[in-house]
Amino acid sequence: MKCSCCGRKKKIMESFEDIGKGGSICAECSDILYRINDAVTQKDKKTYDEKVKLIKSNIKDNKLRPEFEKWFTDDFLKKNTFY
Repeated sequence: MKCSCCGRKKKIMESFEDIGKGGSICAECSDILYRINDAVTQKDKKTYDEKVKLIKSNIKDNKLRPEFEKWFTDDFLKKNTFY
């Protein structure tokens, strides 16, 4: 199994988080998504922009599952945006 976000292969005894339609992600990518959510809650635009840029670069560089990109842009970012 590969992380739907960064493409890293799952190691023995490592757990991945199932994010539904977007696939499954490793602990590091999961942490980034939680930090995006926290940045919205804490109104920390700088951290938000850094972490969103990191995820988008993962998507662009790794050309992974299109389901993850669709989930990230259409679901996750719509729920976690600055107004």
